[in-house]
Amino acid sequence: MLSALLAASVAAAFLERVPTQVDPAALQTGDLVFHTSRTPQARAIVWATASPYAHVGLIDRSGDAVHVVEAVQPVKRTPWAAWRARGLGGHVTVMRHRDLDEARGRAVIAAAKRHLGRPYDLYFTPGEDRIYCSELVALAYASIGVTLGESTPARELGLHSAPVQALLRRRWRRHPSCAGAPSLAACMPALERVEIVTPVSLRRDAQLTLVASSYPATLR
Repeated sequence: MLSALLAASVAAAFLERVPTQVDPAALQTGDLVFHTSRTPQARAIVWATASPYAHVGLIDRSGDAVHVVEAVQPVKRTPWAAWRARGLGGHVTVMRHRDLDEARGRAVIAAAKRHLGRPYDLYFTPGEDRIYCSELVALAYASIGVTLGESTPARELGLHSAPVQALLRRRWRRHPSCAGAPSLAACMPALERVEIVTPVSLRRDAQLTLVASSYPATLR
């Protein structure tokens, strides 16, 4: 009990020292940036993962110019100000790999940029012909031998929450796992087997350090 209380006290003290404003000048190439947006998909991801994060990208810095390499439709580089403005309430969390330096950051971004122009994967399926946001980040770091996040079977996520079901009702007929299924209910077992790397699994990776967050401390 005492050790748990001490750990909680240390964690609380650390969070108090983390900047609550994200300064673009402090961002480094290869940093991970998280937020959520106002779209139905973002709402579904937040409900499915029980987290405040629906989207993640990678910082690409060149001098004073800051961009985010992100998997949207399609994979692209977005100016920092525009990326941040898309976020709900302008909130952002910044994470950094403990061994990140300029060379490793550049290697990560080079790997991410190889996917520029690739279509967004609406169905979160395996393969790189289409790609989703946290998958892009995981693949980019894997290129330098770093495994970030973990794959979670969709059955362990909140697939039966109302926002997720609303999204699935619009999309299930075109989902590769639902080919030949007569209904969403008949397809659900196949959907539940899909393995997904979620934004929150990246956020929770112990190799990453919290750099800054404008989210309330309880949501970081």
